[in-house]
Formats: sequence, structure tokens, C-alpha cells
Amino acid sequence: MTPFEHAEAHERLADLALEPGALDRLGSPGTDLLGAHVAACETCRRDVEAWRRTHARLLEARGPAEDGLGLADLADAEPIAAPAEVRDAVLAAARRSQGAGRSPGAAGATMVVGSATVVPGRGAGSGTVVRLADRSRPALRRILPLVAALAIVAVGAGVLVDQAARLDRASREVASLEAVAASLNRVLNDPDHRTVDLRAADGSAAGTLAWSSRDLVVLTTVLEPPPPDRVYRCWIERDGKRSPVGQMWFAGDTAFWNGTLDEWATTSIEAGGTFGVSLEPVVKPEGNPAVLSADLDD
Repeated sequence: MTPFEHAEAHERLADLALEPGALDRLGSPGTDLLGAHVAACETCRRDVEAWRRTHARLLEARGPAEDGLGLADLADAEPIAAPAEVRDAVLAAARRSQGAGRSPGAAGATMVVGSATVVPGRGAGSGTVVRLADRSRPALRRILPLVAALAIVAVGAGVLVDQAARLDRASREVASLEAVAASLNRVLNDPDHRTVDLRAADGSAAGTLAWSSRDLVVLTTVLEPPPPDRVYRCWIERDGKRSPVGQMWFAGDTAFWNGTLDEWATTSIEAGGTFGVSLEPVVKPEGNPAVLSADLDD
């Protein structure tokens, strides 16, 4: 028998995660190739444990409910990319809300993002509640907006999935969130991660920038969607020279971007400078003034 490559094993685990209880049926390392890979791979073991916790919390939050959209059938019909631990909470909570006959905002699912837990509010007027573990409290003020913004995106995705006519759009947005959720999870689990506030042109707080040695995540809810011929470009400016690093994307009212070291290795964020976002033409950036910025030397 040929052992699983990591990418193939991760994809198989992602498919199993779409079906509640399927991960509990993994075979023993001695008789099952996927089980053997999980036993030997720390990354996949953490993913399996995270997915199991997510399923357990979703069951606790919503109670047993019939899966009206048939997630396992959906996975067979169209391959779904391997997610971070948050992905299943976003996708499953949105679809189960339809099967349970409730609006997505009525009883949201619990999500675990790094050291933060996002749970539905209780009582009249309650919204989303974010709980942070003790080890994260020194960075509470900066991490909280980051996690809260991701929770807003998750709710927005659930609203779209609940409307069948917009399922395609919702699927695209959820797929885009897979990467940012994975990056966010890695950043918040890195003990050396850093977070700074994004500032608007008037100096007001307007979002969050977080990064570790490998990943960078940008989240904000203050940007208006750009015109068709414009995009929001992300860049790092040092000694008066801008180096492009990415582009902001939208899911509902939330704009986000995530990058990895492989993508912008020529521009070290640890060297300081200014991170900025500016509205630029699609074809060629003009070096327009920053609409959002953050001092990387803080």
C-alpha cells in the first residue's frame, strides 16, 4: 500500500469533515492508510481534533438537525478545497441553519479561531460573543476586532447560503474565506505573532493587521466596494518606496487580504515601514494616497 501524500490526506480529511461523525470512523494506523498518515502527521492530527471540536460545539449550539442540503452529496458533486479549522464552522453552520428552519443570526454556531472562541449571543438583543483564552489577553484589544470581523463574515456567508438564488455567490465567498481563516488560525497560534490597528486617513481605528513569521492577515469593515475599474492594493512602504504585496477582497461588508511568506518574501515585514491600502486602477497602480495604513514599527 502506498502511503498518503500530505496534500492528498488533507483533502480526504476535508471531505470527511463535511459529514458529521465521519472523522470518528478513521481506521487504525495499522490497517488504514489515512489513519496512519494522521497518526504520523502533527498538522493533520491538529486539524482532525479541531474539526471534531467544531462538530461537537455545533451540535451543542444547535442540537441535532437534519442536513437539508446533503453536505456529503455536495462534496461528491464538486470538490472542496482543504480548509482551516474555522472553515467547517462557517460552511456547516450556514447550511444547517436552513435545514433547521431558522435564520442564520438566530442561533449562530460556535467557532474556534486560534485561541479565540466565537459563540452566539443569548437573550434579547444579543449578538456574537467572542471569548479569548487567558494567554491571549495581553493582545485582547487588537485581536478582538480581528476575530469579530471574521465572525461578521461568517454570518454574512450564512445569510447568503440561506437564499438559494445566491448560493453560487456564497460558495465563492466561503471559498475565499478558507485561505484567510487558515492564515488567521496560524497567526493567532504563533506565540510571537503581532497585531496593529489599521488607521483611516483621519487617524481613526479602521481595522486590524496581524502577522507572524509566515502569514499576514488584514481585516476591515470600513471600505466601500471599489468601482469596476479600481481595486484596493496592499503595499509596504519603506524609505519612500512602495512594494506591492496583495489586493483586498470583499465578503459582504468585510474586506480582507491574507498573504504568506512565499508570496511576498522579497518584502520583509519585520524590517518595519508602513503597511498601506490604496484605491488604484486595475491595470496599473498610480501610487494614490493610502486610505488605510499601519505603522509596522509599533
